Amino acid sequence: MWECNFLCTSTGTKAGADELFVTWALSSAAQVDDSSYKTVELKLCFGVPSQIDRPWRKTNNVLSKDKTCGFNIGSPQPYNRAGNTINWLVRKEIPFAHYFVRAYVLDSAGEKVAYGQSSNAQRTSNLFRIEAISGRHASIDIAAAVFSAFSVISLLGFFFYEKTSTRGRKA
Repeated sequence: MWECNFLCTSTGTKAGADELFVTWALSSAAQVDDSSYKTVELKLCFGVPSQIDRPWRKTNNVLSKDKTCGFNIGSPQPYNRAGNTINWLVRKEIPFAHYFVRAYVLDSAGEKVAYGQSSNAQRTSNLFRIEAISGRHASIDIAAAVFSAFSVISLLGFFFYEKTSTRGRKA
């Protein structure tokens, strides 16, 4: 019913640096009454490869219990049958995973009444990868090396100090 497409780099989208270009529209083949549709909410959702052994990302058919789509893409957009597009800078806190985009249609009460996604129904194809920021910089590595060296030198210094002070007491 819904078409949801995205554009990103094939080698992986970098969190905090790259953008997703998302286009959504009601399928031209869909014969539905869309008079109750008010807003469209775009979500970034975990693909099946990124849900394996991770129960906190589990898919559930009861939408209030579904943990697949945890990240909003922009703010809710007004509904337009012809669709809309959004350019979204991937936030820095998005973890490394394989994702797809899902568009939820909400009515005037804020209830989800329809959805479409950029992946197949099994959420296994047309996925893209987001590469997270590691959080490690050269300055942190240098500081860790300096403090490690200082601790080893301090340990050796105190060891030799104890050795020399015990020799002085024995004599």
